[in-house]
Amino acid sequence: MEVTVIGLGKLGLPLAALFASVGHKVHAYDASKALIESLESGTYKSSEPGLMELLQNSKMNLDFCYELDKSTETTSAIFIIVPTPSQEDGYFSNDSVLKVLSNLNPNHFVNRRVVIDIVSTVMPGSCEGIIRQTLETRIGKTLGEELGLCYNPEFIALGSVVKNMQEPDMHLLGESSSWAGEIVEEILASVVTKAVPCQRMNLTEAELVKIAVNNFVTMKISYANALYQAGVALGDVDIDVVTNAIGLDSRIGKKYLKGAAPYGGPCFPRDTRALTALFDELGVPADLSRATEKLNKSHVSFISDFVKKSLGEVKNVGLVGVSYKPGTPVIEESPGVSIAFDLVDQGYHLQVWDDENAQLPSGLHEHATYAKDLSALVDDSDFIVITRPTNNLGVLLTKLEQSQKPYLDLWRQQ
Repeated sequence: MEVTVIGLGKLGLPLAALFASVGHKVHAYDASKALIESLESGTYKSSEPGLMELLQNSKMNLDFCYELDKSTETTSAIFIIVPTPSQEDGYFSNDSVLKVLSNLNPNHFVNRRVVIDIVSTVMPGSCEGIIRQTLETRIGKTLGEELGLCYNPEFIALGSVVKNMQEPDMHLLGESSSWAGEIVEEILASVVTKAVPCQRMNLTEAELVKIAVNNFVTMKISYANALYQAGVALGDVDIDVVTNAIGLDSRIGKKYLKGAAPYGGPCFPRDTRALTALFDELGVPADLSRATEKLNKSHVSFISDFVKKSLGEVKNVGLVGVSYKPGTPVIEESPGVSIAFDLVDQGYHLQVWDDENAQLPSGLHEHATYAKDLSALVDDSDFIVITRPTNNLGVLLTKLEQSQKPYLDLWRQQ
């Protein structure tokens, strides 16, 4: 099938490459001319696992476009995956999505069926509201037999984007009409490694499902972290023994039920805030999502207090893990960064190390030093905090054992 992907960021580019890898003719557009030039010339580099190989293997079916107009001339499905950043009120901004829709060429929608698929996360009510209104006004048609609108957000994590797209738990698909949903479902099904259920529903239902799923996960994480704090206060409690037992209940399950670090990253925090904002607007009690956010912040303080009680007056702390998870250098709402800032506020000086070469945010430069290697980190620190799983765990644990330095591994890795 001939498809267009608009927005070649951390999610859009892997999506375009996956479509092309299974034989779709893909017109891939991004507003950044520099990005398009690097992709066309072969100078583009990415640390996302599997992406570079995928781009190499799919290049015969990938047409990188400088101009939006040229990318949609003959396509049957247009996937829009552009940023929808959080606003101060917790809502997502639709500005980039609306800009794309407002610049589509109406002549490309004459006498043929075309479906617009919004992959970017948007607030419930957006697709049936401002997005539909903008699309219909621009194209000069109402949604129906020739113009379709779908909402199909991805449930992925940076560092495993390709794998998550190939092996999802489900495809979530909101649709304005059944024919539009069938086209998108067929395209999505072509890239998975095994059949997965496609949950098709109306647009608003799908919008609600997206943020509700992520909020349910963050509630589960915060619940486990609250138990972790309780276990430390009680003494003689192995939090893993507790959560493993709880997780054996089939109504609960073990996944994400682990007392460890606070949740973070580009999706979990903002989707949780968005659900709180939605409930507030609708007059629905938002106690659960709001408590989830409160618990997450309290867990940062809990970790800092643990360090303080362990160290006393000594002020040198080593911190392993700046990026929010293994496999990516992204630090957006990273637990490691949040912990670092809280330790700095407590008066500690930090030695940091990250196996993804994540960069420190500007506010930490005066109080944190990037260690040249793990040996230097351990040697120059009086206490080490391991904020996330790391690929160099064996080396790190060996050095910690040799040095007899106290440490806190939030994930209790072996």
